[in-house]
Amino acid sequence: MAFDAIYHQRSITRAAEVMGLTQPAMSNALRRLRLLCDDPLFIKTHLGVAPTLVAHRLSGSIREALDSLREALRHTPAAHAAPAQRSLRISCPDAFQPLLLETLLENPDFDWQPRFYQSRRREALQELATGKLDLLIDLDQPLSQQNGLRKLPLLSDQYVFAYGAALTQPPRTREEYLRTPQIQVSQRRDGLAPVDLELGLRGQRRNIAVSVQSALAARVIADRQPLGLTLPGRVAQVLGLQHCPLPLEQPLRLELCLYVESRYRFEQAVERAIRQVQQTFAGLVRTTRRSAGA
Repeated sequence: MAFDAIYHQRSITRAAEVMGLTQPAMSNALRRLRLLCDDPLFIKTHLGVAPTLVAHRLSGSIREALDSLREALRHTPAAHAAPAQRSLRISCPDAFQPLLLETLLENPDFDWQPRFYQSRRREALQELATGKLDLLIDLDQPLSQQNGLRKLPLLSDQYVFAYGAALTQPPRTREEYLRTPQIQVSQRRDGLAPVDLELGLRGQRRNIAVSVQSALAARVIADRQPLGLTLPGRVAQVLGLQHCPLPLEQPLRLELCLYVESRYRFEQAVERAIRQVQQTFAGLVRTTRRSAGA
């Protein structure tokens, strides 16, 4: 396990954190591995450590052995104890959580307990890589080849202007859109949401009246206050909000991806859950296209 942690983290310090060990303990483990294999295994660099050719050759076999051990332990109940139901920890926008929950629970072979979180974006990939999170649904972002994660495209969408019962007339021009008071939906405590970053690059700025972290909370507010929202079209559809295209010269786009730790390739239950998530979003796309063509 020490070898696997160092190989994927490319850092003895980060590997020690993942394993819950001190750095000296991890260094001692690496020293014993070097003696056993008669090879340095990892060479110091300015970025951390780099695996040798021998380490590269060993990595696949060691990862497969660890995955087989994890799978065997998962199916081996503890003595004198009832088998515990394993949690599937998912971080995704709250507007999609009811859809995913319904899809997962409809599968009779799904015997895990879904648990939804909304991780901070800067911490989510690290939580996924260290096993604190199982599935992450988030904006498209670059991945390091060294962190052992997979990225699967889920949804490509355009932002729309969404509104509830309290707003009778959506904006028709760019000036009206930028002037209309809006609800900002963002998990960030401060800073700009992705749509505002894109608008800023165009020299434009929305009139933000209130900021909330939950799209479901924004849905309730929109029916009571004459405030608009700038949301991905499918999110507006899921929330049941009226919506129309943004009155801008160029559309604002969203790319949503599913991130998962690579070791789950060997866990059939998680792979089935991944396929179900992909099918749910594919079904959402088909439904939107039929609605648009009606």
